[in-house]
Amino acid sequence: MFSKLVTGIGESLNPVFIKEMRQYFQNRRMIIFMGMLLLAQFIVTLFFSSAMRFSGDDDSSGVGFFLLIIFAGAILAVIICAIGAEQRFAEERSDKELNYAMLTTLRPASIIWGKLEGAIVMLFCIFSMLLPFLTAAYFMRGLSAASLLVTLCLFPILVLYSLAGIFAGSFGMKWITGLFFVGIFGSMVFLMPFAFEIVDDLMNRSDLGTAFWVGILIEYKLAFLLGVLLFLLALAVVSPPKSNRFCAAKAYLFLLPAIALVLMTPYYFIFGGSGTSYDRDFFYVIEFLFCAFSFGVTALVAVCEPPVNSIRIYMKCPRNFFGRVLHFLFSSGFAGTVLLTIPVLALPAVLTPFAGLSWSGVTTVYGMLCILVSFLGFALLALNLGLRTKLRFPPLGWLVILEVGANILTWIPASIMDFSMKKIPGPVRLISMVLSHLYCFVETVDAPSASTAASSLPLHALMVSSGITFILFLCLLPLIVKAFRQHRYPDNAAKPPTKEMLRK
Repeated sequence: MFSKLVTGIGESLNPVFIKEMRQYFQNRRMIIFMGMLLLAQFIVTLFFSSAMRFSGDDDSSGVGFFLLIIFAGAILAVIICAIGAEQRFAEERSDKELNYAMLTTLRPASIIWGKLEGAIVMLFCIFSMLLPFLTAAYFMRGLSAASLLVTLCLFPILVLYSLAGIFAGSFGMKWITGLFFVGIFGSMVFLMPFAFEIVDDLMNRSDLGTAFWVGILIEYKLAFLLGVLLFLLALAVVSPPKSNRFCAAKAYLFLLPAIALVLMTPYYFIFGGSGTSYDRDFFYVIEFLFCAFSFGVTALVAVCEPPVNSIRIYMKCPRNFFGRVLHFLFSSGFAGTVLLTIPVLALPAVLTPFAGLSWSGVTTVYGMLCILVSFLGFALLALNLGLRTKLRFPPLGWLVILEVGANILTWIPASIMDFSMKKIPGPVRLISMVLSHLYCFVETVDAPSASTAASSLPLHALMVSSGITFILFLCLLPLIVKAFRQHRYPDNAAKPPTKEMLRK
């Protein structure tokens, strides 16, 4: 009876999850590495225990021991669950014989979900191994019971690292693996001061108030929203090229500002007007950041999408005009994605007059909008160069060249002139803000503390970048109109597709 129950549970599990767990526990190097870590932690425990015997009553050895254990466990989780998952998935995707996304009847969502399940289970295994040492740290001096809850803050971040590794590995390309390693190292260096600050705040608390649990809840909500996006993007990469693989990701990006607004509204009614940081400006900044993030990712998706849809997408197009428009906007293809960026960017611009911001706040919003509009202009220029010229170079490559070239050629000379205390003429600063996002960000940060004339510079830069972006959009408009005309349910759908239809 018990064996049948175990067999039934095993057959109901995701086969990718079973495969991942076998690879985790059959890897000798990982088992040896984890064993050496546990041995090192045991030796460190003996050292701190002996040091505590000869110390005074004001000793705080438990604090140092706790920090050592918790951050060692976090680094181990990143190595095993994020880097390890990325390495295996990238190897499988690059090898046609191992790429079971092409060899199995499993849906792409089952593949990504199985790998995520394996990473989450390994996270629980790692922190369960650390639990005895964390308990020993609690019985040392200088540590409060609230400090043990720092694992609640680390868990969503580690899950996001694992999802980022799965997403990077889904491409199966070495250069993306290199970018992932750089991003892992840079983000850990950036987040380390915040992590120490959170741990120090928890250690100084004798009890946990409402603000702590509200912060934990906000962190989990933000991690959930970003995790869903990473999951959908990984799903789009793993899906077959001719399928409507970007539909779910584009719909989620379009609805993300509204979802964030709904999730943050209860906090406004609870904390709004109470004199805390949870006031109207705070919620407008959060909404603006979500809009900016959604806009930037949507523009990147537009650059990465194919110019023409496949016959499989046309077969699912509704026959009525309204359904055809919606299907055109959210199906794979750069034309609909470019149109989706307009309402996402227009939302913070429309909310700005009603946010009640000060002049410095409005100036900062103008500068940030200038950066976003300029980025859209670069994306439209990259699409024009990649689709309207005979040069066989993808739009994503053009976007990288334009971004790197414009920022280097504009920001570095302007920074040198600022450093040498030379006054930059107004038109030169205006052009530099339009071309260089880094220089525009620096000028926007400095503008509220400058004079009124300097504070109006982000508004002028926004107007110039909007005009240039509109001209580039008009240059791309014939391709968008042509794509919409072709985007319809084929009249001869009942007949076998011809060679011309299959080429599309």
